[in-house]
Amino acid sequence: MSDALGAPLSPHGSKLSLVFIFMRLVACLLLAAGLARACQILGITPDGRTFSDLVPAWRAGATTLALADLFAAVGLWVEAGWGPVMWAVAVAIEVSMYTVFADLFGAHPLLVAAHAALFCAFLLLTFFEWRRMRLD
Repeated sequence: MSDALGAPLSPHGSKLSLVFIFMRLVACLLLAAGLARACQILGITPDGRTFSDLVPAWRAGATTLALADLFAAVGLWVEAGWGPVMWAVAVAIEVSMYTVFADLFGAHPLLVAAHAALFCAFLLLTFFEWRRMRLD
């Protein structure tokens, strides 16, 4: 049984799993990243630059990432099936910005490594949870 957003009604009963806690933590991080991008779009920045001061590539990147991060945060928080998918899309967009299109956006290897580490940790935790549930 699921609610209107596709999340299970009572996914864990009284016991919280490590995957649940990890997804909530990542959801908070994605919410912060999405709100930071939204502030950038609205012109609320420490340096006072407005959205129109940005080059078109950064305008497209900031807008896309703001939406993808916020949707992924909501999906992960409610544990909807589309939450990890939106997170994977957001990771793919941001990693491609800073690797494939590094000439436009600059290279940020630590940010790319952080995204890769978080997503790999999610995959491992999900696999271990699946294996544990299968053995029970």
